[in-house]
Amino acid sequence: MRFSRPWRDGLLAPGLEGRCEKIHPPVKVLVRNLALLAVTAALAQPENRSTARSIDRPAPETNPFSVGERLLYHIEWNPPWYLFFLPAMEAGEAELRLAGETAYEGSKAWKIVFEARSSGALVKLAGVKIEDHFEFITDPHTLCTYAVSKKVREGKRKRDIDIVYYRASNRLHIRELDVAVSPAKVKRDEFIKEIPGCVRDLFSALYNARRNEEFNLGSRHRTLVGDNEKLKEIEVRVEKSEIVETPAGKYETRRLDTVALLGGLFKDGGQFKIWVTSDPRRLPVQFEAKVNLGKVSGKLKAFEP
Repeated sequence: MRFSRPWRDGLLAPGLEGRCEKIHPPVKVLVRNLALLAVTAALAQPENRSTARSIDRPAPETNPFSVGERLLYHIEWNPPWYLFFLPAMEAGEAELRLAGETAYEGSKAWKIVFEARSSGALVKLAGVKIEDHFEFITDPHTLCTYAVSKKVREGKRKRDIDIVYYRASNRLHIRELDVAVSPAKVKRDEFIKEIPGCVRDLFSALYNARRNEEFNLGSRHRTLVGDNEKLKEIEVRVEKSEIVETPAGKYETRRLDTVALLGGLFKDGGQFKIWVTSDPRRLPVQFEAKVNLGKVSGKLKAFEP
């Protein structure tokens, strides 16, 4: 499905929601938990000092990110204790990038892209391939979301989801297609009322925090985060400073713990932690999620510029 809007031409729609097939909850969870990167990083409070640094790379002296930034994560699944005979397994990789500038209804906008791809031993065990692609169009000044385009490709489940926010009328429109069948079947096509005038998707929230916030040890902060028509109140707690080693280098970080106060942010539940560099770039370099079936973790393996 295509929106008849200037920014929409040539865009493919991605997906974030959906049910797991029986044997691959860890693979599906990596998609949801990578999205939590944005939630956790977006909610920390500022502090007055910024003394930590990336050990391997100097921090930028100006804006913490620029259009064209690309972050690539290696994803691993650790089985629960009762599956002790299974080793930790590669689950895939996830990529987040500030893809470029575009236009939305005559205004300047940014396009943010998130992709999750399954690979490795876990895919062979589960027998399910994941290639999800999400795109977010956001206001570069406020980082409030204009529109979202989602393409879900998870085994036999194939959905295209498009969302448009109408700020003036506090509504959003959501349309979901099942493209696993031919012709594609409309699963949902409706307007949702009483939506706040400024809603940030998970990744717009991440960039907003990196641009405007620092991280103060011991601070707590609550905020509402939007996903489709759902709003969740999230509390992030800045717990401690730690040295983290990833394939991309060694970093001084702040560990953030995340709690969903009004119901679980994701169906799988679980506990979430993320490590963000304590230098001015505030780079999310590692995350960890305890889920119903073990633990999913991600480490930064490459970034540019």
